[in-house]
Amino acid sequence: MLISPKIEAAFNAQIGHELGNAHQYLAIAAYFQKEALFGLTKIYAQQAEEERDHAAKFVKFLLDAGASPRIPAVAEPRNDIASAVDAAQLAYDSEIKTTEQINALVDLALAERNHVAHNFLQWFVAEQLEEVASADDRLRVIRNAGPTVMMVEAYLAHQ
Repeated sequence: MLISPKIEAAFNAQIGHELGNAHQYLAIAAYFQKEALFGLTKIYAQQAEEERDHAAKFVKFLLDAGASPRIPAVAEPRNDIASAVDAAQLAYDSEIKTTEQINALVDLALAERNHVAHNFLQWFVAEQLEEVASADDRLRVIRNAGPTVMMVEAYLAHQ
């Protein structure tokens, strides 16, 4: 096996985190769908799919490294979304937390001098920069729209 049991366990935990993020993004998309904000629905539904893809990348890596993927149960996402700003803030906070989790995995790989795991994680490091920036942009646009979130839909239609 190319990774230690400690890295294997940490990567398996990250599979759960990524799937949890997918569930949360799906709940956010459902909120926007309910509010008939279809541009935002599409964005957050795509984010849910990306998070599932991230989990699949960890599964594939574990298999390639000779380890055993463990797909954990995922907690129920937060469904009591009060507003578009609340939804966007929830997504932003989730990306900040994921960045911290990826950084901890990088720290573990470096501590163990595991270059295979470290190299794999570099894609996620770059991805989190993009994810946090995008989540921050969406949050700021939605905040700036204030109670007229329909303006966000018009903005998205022109992007």
